[in-house]
Amino acid sequence: MADIENIKIEDLAKAGVAYGYRKTRRHPSTKDFIYATQNGVDLIDLNKTNEQLKEAVEFLKSIKAQNKKIIFIGEKPEVVQIVKEVALALGEPYIVNRFIGGSITNFPQIKKRVEKLQYMLDQKEKGEWSKFTKKEQLLMQRELEKLDKNFGGLSGVGNLPGAIVVVDSKYEEIPVREAAIAHIPVVSLSNTDCDISTIEYPIVCNDSSRSSVETILNIIKNSLN
Repeated sequence: MADIENIKIEDLAKAGVAYGYRKTRRHPSTKDFIYATQNGVDLIDLNKTNEQLKEAVEFLKSIKAQNKKIIFIGEKPEVVQIVKEVALALGEPYIVNRFIGGSITNFPQIKKRVEKLQYMLDQKEKGEWSKFTKKEQLLMQRELEKLDKNFGGLSGVGNLPGAIVVVDSKYEEIPVREAAIAHIPVVSLSNTDCDISTIEYPIVCNDSSRSSVETILNIIKNSLN
């Protein structure tokens, strides 16, 4: 997969990046990124998507150069796996199960949950659980699994991130809103139904197709590695 210096528009087209939603679902803020409407479906201008992608990558490079974290967020079932894979490949945190309200705006409390998860993992690995009864160990295991599901992707995050990357800014409305409150820039893969007017680095593209999302995120991954 290409990095930002070797993007081919035809590769974006083959991945289905250009497919927007029906014109009736179009958000006005995406109007300038549509080059045609066929059979009622908006088609995205891939040259403009390419330019947005380049701007987003340059911004994310600057964040990594400052040794700040980038949280990748994608909770839609069709994108969960690729979002997690890309984040792990970059050594970055991720949220793919459920965004817990306050994960950004109430970060100190979330940090405590992440620290508790790490503490419980350490205690279990050291064999410290053996001093508890089987029933107590079962309850502890359930708590550990719940913590891991909700906060496992945030392990190692000591401070607020320098940026977040979301797939579908409409679907991920809550983290986008919290990022705005915390003055954290957002990079978003956003289809034609999204309001991109409040997104610092929107990338107008098909945000529901796995092949489209995988293509865009892999370009970001290869450019940052």
